[in-house]
Amino acid sequence: MQMLACQPLDADAFAPFGRAVPRPSGSPTSQGTGFDCWFNVAELTGQDLKLGQVVARRGDGTVAAMERHPDIELLVPITGPMIQVVAPGRDLADATEQPRAEEAIAFVLQPGEAVVVAPGVWHSAAMPVDEETLYMFAGLPHAPEPGREASPWIGFAADSAVTVAG
Repeated sequence: MQMLACQPLDADAFAPFGRAVPRPSGSPTSQGTGFDCWFNVAELTGQDLKLGQVVARRGDGTVAAMERHPDIELLVPITGPMIQVVAPGRDLADATEQPRAEEAIAFVLQPGEAVVVAPGVWHSAAMPVDEETLYMFAGLPHAPEPGREASPWIGFAADSAVTVAG
């Protein structure tokens, strides 16, 4: 089993997996009494994006399976920091592809940050850094890949797994 060290969310480090949306900085695009607004911080594609919520618990930090989507997925921590494990996808049309544990990376997202996971990128369900946390996601409902109708969660190649440190 491979041990993953978590790294803070960084736009350049996350770029191979999609787009990092850091906490706002610089001048807001609009302002009003009691608010500053930064608009168009990321683009979301898809006509029928659905919003979902997850209450995540840490468990032992082991990730043994991941999923991927044919479109983007937005992930936003709400009540506390969360860890998002990702791994490169190679060919979304290859229904036999599996994520590779040795390529997995763990990012810590703080409330106020988000990621837009690119199509075909392997990703786990997010987990909290410490205690139970709520996060939201937006994505498109999609059919399971051919031959994987039972579950979209696919185990790592070579029956391996990763454990998130800390």
